[in-house]
Amino acid sequence: MTSTTAATRAKRQYLAIAILSPLAIFLAWTLVTAQGGVAPIILPSPGAVAASFLDMVQNGYSGVDLWMHVGVSLQRVGVAFVTGTTLGVTIGLLRGRIPNVDALFLVPFELVRPIPPLGLIPLFILWFGIGELSKILLIFLSVFLIMMVNAQAGSRSCAVDALRAAQSMGAKRWQIFRFVVLPSALPQIMTGLRIAMGTALTILVAAELLGGDRGLGFVILDASSFFRTTYVFAGIILIGLIGLLSDRVIAWFSRRIVHWEGKR
Repeated sequence: MTSTTAATRAKRQYLAIAILSPLAIFLAWTLVTAQGGVAPIILPSPGAVAASFLDMVQNGYSGVDLWMHVGVSLQRVGVAFVTGTTLGVTIGLLRGRIPNVDALFLVPFELVRPIPPLGLIPLFILWFGIGELSKILLIFLSVFLIMMVNAQAGSRSCAVDALRAAQSMGAKRWQIFRFVVLPSALPQIMTGLRIAMGTALTILVAAELLGGDRGLGFVILDASSFFRTTYVFAGIILIGLIGLLSDRVIAWFSRRIVHWEGKR
């Protein structure tokens, strides 16, 4: 068997498993709910969840179009993700290469990083109110800390031999950063992007605890308050699908940007 044939077979097997695993979960869910082993208020059937989702598509939720809820949530996550990634990567790279910058931020950020976002909600309400700013900042903080740590670790992983070789050839500091340090840090930065996006969507629900009547987090929390479990499941699955799609997009870009990873 040639290496090409083996690689093709491995890809097909991977794809088959990736498709069959969610189908198996869906089948188990259908069987459990069909047999009545669990109360519908705890675990509704897939059909009931699908009906609630279609109802939201057609009639919206709480007087607001479903796609307005989706758009508001994506806007909050998008703004926080872009700003958190930009600032986090910048400070992380600087911390990884400049000891004094690392010393400057070490204690403040390492004190904040272990604190769960839910624990910061009361402070964010006091400082920034219950408007958009507090929601975006709560998501921003989580993304920023993840990206900073990943960028810092990536920049420190740069091989000393590569740095010395660049210096011996007369490369300037910005050239060393651009052509040596940054490529070395990119694999961990791209991994950090995937982790940060998943975390941002998780924090979204907590952020939308801060009030308002828009967003998928609001839909889930409001539905749970009135024991509308099918709508809760529909909102959770929708957030999960958004997370899956965003993760696959970032992974696709990662394979093309960091095309050398795993080939050395």
